[in-house]
This record gives sequence, structure tokens and C-alpha cells, in this order.
Amino acid sequence: MGEYLMEAIFQKIIDNNFSDVAGLTAAASIPVPESLINEILAVALQGHKMIDTCQVSIYAQNQVFVHLKTSLLPWSLNLKLKLDESVDLASFSSPKIRAWLENNRMLGSLAAFFNALPKWIKLYGDQVVMDLGFFLQTPEQKQLFDLIKSVEIRTEADKAIFDVKIRIDPK
Repeated sequence: MGEYLMEAIFQKIIDNNFSDVAGLTAAASIPVPESLINEILAVALQGHKMIDTCQVSIYAQNQVFVHLKTSLLPWSLNLKLKLDESVDLASFSSPKIRAWLENNRMLGSLAAFFNALPKWIKLYGDQVVMDLGFFLQTPEQKQLFDLIKSVEIRTEADKAIFDVKIRIDPK
């Protein structure tokens, strides 16, 4: 019985657009293992006709390697990326993670040209942009994400660490 009451209270807080907890500030450091990132990517890429496999390896200093097999090319792409140090929350329409291609720029451009990439990944020259809005499927998820004021990104071997700051401004 008590769990249903708590759920009702949490739903009321969400329905009131968090005004009941205005002034809240929170900071969290969220380590995300490489295996979980690969699991999320596998789910996000299900049904994509051009990408057969995508495997991410994470290294220190915001270095990420992507092993990508597409039906468009007879060989795999091994992309070396350098992640930006923060999530672009001010980007038009939805938050973005940006990375920079450090190799295979021409092959990456070919993949973009032939629309081999999913709609939530864009290439602009040597810049790779992942639209996080794709992963926010419900209005509640978007509402919760709007509470985030900044996200810093750093990596260690086999994991990405997201330093998140949340604030609920008084209305």
C-alpha cells in the first residue's frame, strides 16, 4: 500500500513540473561501462538496414574507437573519435554529444553521403554529432532531461563518466 502512495506523490511532483521541490540542486557522477553503451547502441540500431554491427571501445582522455560494419562497404570501418568534454544542451531542438573524427574522414563522409548512418547520427566534415533527443521517447523523459543544467564527459579505460548537474529553478 505504501509503495502506491509514494508513486502517487512522485507523480504529483512530476505533474506539478517539480514546483514542489523548487530550489533543488544536485550533482552526480555517473560511470557508464563500455558494455552498457554497446548494449544501448545495439538496441538503437535494431532494424537499421545499412549498419550490420557497431562496437565501441572507450579509452582515457575522451578517446573512443568505433568498429562499424555496414552493408554499404565490403570492409569494416575503424573510426577513432575524440569526444567533446561536455554535452551541448543549448543545441537547436535537442541535446547533442559531439566528437571529432581523427581518422578515416573520407570514409565517414561517404557513409553520410549514402545515408548509411541512423537519423540520430550526423556528420559535418570531421564532426560526428549524436542527437540525444532520439533516446528521449516520452514527454516524461524529456521533462526530466530538461532539469539537467550541464553534463561534463570524461573517459577512463572501458567507461564513460558523466558529471551531471541538476537544478530546479523557482518559478
